[in-house]
Amino acid sequence: TFTSPDDLAGRVRQALFNWNEEHTEAEESPGTAPPDFLPRVPQPCFAHPYPLPPNFTGRVDERKLLTEWYTTDNHPVFVYEAIGGMGKSAVTWVWVQRDVLGLPVPGIVGEQPEGCAVPDNKRPAGIFWWSFYEAEAKFGAFLNAALRYVGLKFDKDTSEHDKLLALVNILYQNRLLFVLDGFERELRAYASMNAAYQGEKIAQDKQGDFRSCIDPRAAVFLRSVASQPLASRILMTTRLHPKELENLAYCRHENLSSFSVEDTLAFFNAHGIDCTRAEVVDTCQECGYHPLSLNLLAGMIKGSLRNPDDIAVIRGCKVVENLKGKQQHHILEASYNSLDDDQKTLLSKLAAFRNPITFETASVFKKGEQSETDFETALKNLLERGLIFQEGKLLDFHPIIRSYAYDRLTDREGVHSQLRDYFEKVPAPEGKVQTLEELNPVIELCHHTVRAGRFDDALSLYQSRLSKVLYYQFGAYNLAIELLTTLFPDGLDRLPKLSSERDQSYVLNHLAIGVARSGQSRKAIPLFERKIGINRKNKDTTSESTGLQNLSDDNLALGRIREAENNLRTSLKLDIEDKNTFSEAYSREYLGRLLAYRGCFPEAGDEINLAVAFNEQDRIIQGLTGTRSYQAFAALLQGKYEAALDFSEKALQLWERKTKESFPNVRDRVQVEWLLGWSKTGLASEKPKLKNKLLNEAEQHLTEALTRCRKINLVELEPDILLASARWHREKENPKEAHKHCEEALEIADRCEYRLCQADIHNFIALLELEAKNLPNAKLHAEIGKERAYCDGPPYHYKPAYDESERLLKEIAARGK
Repeated sequence: TFTSPDDLAGRVRQALFNWNEEHTEAEESPGTAPPDFLPRVPQPCFAHPYPLPPNFTGRVDERKLLTEWYTTDNHPVFVYEAIGGMGKSAVTWVWVQRDVLGLPVPGIVGEQPEGCAVPDNKRPAGIFWWSFYEAEAKFGAFLNAALRYVGLKFDKDTSEHDKLLALVNILYQNRLLFVLDGFERELRAYASMNAAYQGEKIAQDKQGDFRSCIDPRAAVFLRSVASQPLASRILMTTRLHPKELENLAYCRHENLSSFSVEDTLAFFNAHGIDCTRAEVVDTCQECGYHPLSLNLLAGMIKGSLRNPDDIAVIRGCKVVENLKGKQQHHILEASYNSLDDDQKTLLSKLAAFRNPITFETASVFKKGEQSETDFETALKNLLERGLIFQEGKLLDFHPIIRSYAYDRLTDREGVHSQLRDYFEKVPAPEGKVQTLEELNPVIELCHHTVRAGRFDDALSLYQSRLSKVLYYQFGAYNLAIELLTTLFPDGLDRLPKLSSERDQSYVLNHLAIGVARSGQSRKAIPLFERKIGINRKNKDTTSESTGLQNLSDDNLALGRIREAENNLRTSLKLDIEDKNTFSEAYSREYLGRLLAYRGCFPEAGDEINLAVAFNEQDRIIQGLTGTRSYQAFAALLQGKYEAALDFSEKALQLWERKTKESFPNVRDRVQVEWLLGWSKTGLASEKPKLKNKLLNEAEQHLTEALTRCRKINLVELEPDILLASARWHREKENPKEAHKHCEEALEIADRCEYRLCQADIHNFIALLELEAKNLPNAKLHAEIGKERAYCDGPPYHYKPAYDESERLLKEIAARGK
């Protein structure tokens, strides 16, 4: 029992803190039990209470909309989408507390507005509030806590998939309200460890994959609840509409954007601005009542020296004509022009920062004669005008305002030099870096060094303090691409602006690797070729061999098997001539994998075994992890699941050993989890007595693989993992979900032109269609699979897939007689 949401919130916060201190790895452990203290049905459960900000304006229309949806709509899922800072969480929290539960909410006074309250006879049998903004609140933790809330218990042999479907069944039968706040943190665009500082700057793609769930369980959950008429209601707030919910019959999608006239009036009154409803309409109607525009208008009014509390100060003056228009740019221009020269300069200088900053960091722009109090007053003026905002101890910009202010920065090189000198003095983190946030000062330093025109210094910094940790530890490929691309001020079709050709070769190689990892092999190939050209010119055979190895990887992915093998034969020749056993090991393991694709398994085994011997001789643990993985892959292509499992387990042990010693390669972990999941799924079909155990373990491996893969945008492995998940669903006798995973895998493979992967996916779809007795579709996909596997023609073809296509076509023909 509790007397108010604040009473419960305080107890829940403290209990969550205590529990998290003891369970810091909860999100990494799917089986971790949720806290015992969490309430259960029928009590409401606010796992992460929302701290309502002051001056909440009511949002009556939005609350009415939510009540209408909850009481009369036939869409059980409601998605409220808006950019950050628009008040999604605040509206939802007030609606749940005030309108659903009928509890008092601080700051909300007066009678309940008509149409907001949920009738007593329609109140939910239970409420579960979960915020994905919390560090520990990943989907796996949500699933476990939600199951506990509804009273479901399972034995250790129950799969995560079955638990999820059990939860969906409960939601189907019972009138519950689930609120999923900040769901964008479960989407690819906001899944990085730096998401809290990301703002609205995201890497988009035409297919919308940036809006897809990183956790496959979350994807299945969304598709399940939005594909049937649940008794329960699920309300989701998010910066992005999840791709998995597109075009589903039982999902309603609304955008939260503008204020109503009444909310705008309340907003101005909360800021102490004297105005009437008619004045609000006259002044703000043209700007569409957009919160950003209103914030800037309020700032202009409060910043007036004549009468800072009267809306009339902007009526009839020069800026009114600029305000007459729907573009926020006009209001921003008027707001910027209302500043004095010193304030304009300060705002533009602050916009040069890459990330949110503290007051102490902003003080780098404090003038020599300016007191700290005066500088703080200057910042407060920008805050009051809505030109910057504050979250906790951090100051930040709306991206539109940052861009506008930075475009008006004079002496950019001087400002960035000043910031470079500042960040150069920031102490490096002690010990091993644990989060990307700890690297922010170094990233800022690198960013400002480039902007100051010191490209060689920027690369030196990247190599010494960022390269390994970004690539190996965090798999931050997009961030690496972003930083390295700044070294190409004349465009990527030109060489990086560096004085040394050796450094140019380094940048081309590392940029190409990041591009390839992100699923753009065709874009990576010319970068590798230019790197190799520099190496050959300078007779740098060691670097040339590395470039050829990397180039072969992308040629192979695109089905250019003959070219890929030529790359590797050349690199191997260079390694042997140089007596470079370290590089030779990589050339041989890459060649072994390629030969496995060609179906030359004895030769493939010989090459990989030689790579193992070289790595053991030189004690290269990371190299051994790769060779064991390639051994597992070759075994899987032959259907030798026990051997594949043995090699995969050895690879995982080596990866964990590497973790204890230094930076492991996060990509290797994704690859190993994929191979473990595929191996155990295949083995489950051969061992009926162990089937459930093996499938449960396989599910955990594949979930881990796909979640980690999407978190770091490792697109090159994603379709393979999705295909392995489709195989798992087939073993679980769930062909519909198997088809869905194949469709996702094929969409990525087609976009990236992964020819070998396309062959495998089409073959597996053909198998599913054959089992469903849909012979025309089965034949179509088997024929496409055969064409994709043909590549350069025998013997330079993907032989295992080619043989599988022919086998399927023969069986289809036999059944059609």
